[in-house]
Amino acid sequence: MKKRLLAGIMCAVMALGMAGCGGSSSSSDANSAEGGDVKAINLKMAVTPSETSVWMVAANEFKKLIEERTEGRYTVTIYGNEQLAAGDQTKGVEMLFNGTTDVDLHSSMIISNVVPELSVISMPWLFPNGYDSVNEYIFNDGSTGSEFIKKAVEAKGAHVVGIGENGFRQITNNKRPITSAADMAMLKIRVPAISLLVDVFKELGADPTQMPFGEVFTALQQGAIDGQENPYDTIRSAKIQEVQKYMTIWNYCYDPIIMSVSGNIWNKLSDEDKAIFDQAGKEACATQVAASRDMDAEIIEQFKGIGVEVNELSPEAIAEMKTVVAPVYEKYREKFGDEAFAAFGYTFE
Repeated sequence: MKKRLLAGIMCAVMALGMAGCGGSSSSSDANSAEGGDVKAINLKMAVTPSETSVWMVAANEFKKLIEERTEGRYTVTIYGNEQLAAGDQTKGVEMLFNGTTDVDLHSSMIISNVVPELSVISMPWLFPNGYDSVNEYIFNDGSTGSEFIKKAVEAKGAHVVGIGENGFRQITNNKRPITSAADMAMLKIRVPAISLLVDVFKELGADPTQMPFGEVFTALQQGAIDGQENPYDTIRSAKIQEVQKYMTIWNYCYDPIIMSVSGNIWNKLSDEDKAIFDQAGKEACATQVAASRDMDAEIIEQFKGIGVEVNELSPEAIAEMKTVVAPVYEKYREKFGDEAFAAFGYTFE
């Protein structure tokens, strides 16, 4: 009787031990499972704009590559329009770092609300030779700018798998063509909720106004604000051109988008899967950058076709504006230091 009781106890202990060993939900456990179907791990991916945005090229390509290359062990569900954060972009970034979302695609400008040093990328006219300068400091493998971005984001606990492109930001308004700094006087311009751009537009003599981007179309339509600034595709996908008379091409601020995986997911991946995620992110973002640049000229022509008056700021006017906003550089030099600027090719005289 005692032997039977002891045997029963031993069996129960062994069963509990095996259950404890099998309780992990990590990808390595899923990979080693034998027999039966392995349940896919679904990743929630947060994207700021709508399905019509060129950002979705990166999101959809990443989803495709991950699902193919992990043979369905990982799936990706894309949530556009900042759905997961109910439209609050800064909250969306915070959700990446606290692990509420698994994969994230946000502008460096918005991420700078949580990772302040990324504000450096948004300095006015930081990239003097346009896309050539951007390619040199952000898109070349191992470039100082890309390493700066990765280090800053990863210090907060997420992992950067790719860098895409929102593009150079242009300005639209309903009052007048902008051809010089004087034309900025008292224009009520919607800007994102970051202090750097508020400082820039105040120096230029405008009246910077912060509001959620989802409210901008109606505010322009009703005359509550005069204008806004954004890259071409963002303007197009939100139909801003339908309620604006003038657009000035001035390339004053460059806006990369950063694809990141939460630390909660990244730290559970096997080395093999980390390599898959890194490569998928790099390829997806490269595809998106190419698509974004291909659209620029087409979008400009679309705007002209519906009656938007488009002008390009002259080199002399840009030089004038750079002189006007020089105090902004000194302010943020004190805040971030010369090395942060040097990572993107800017040196103080």
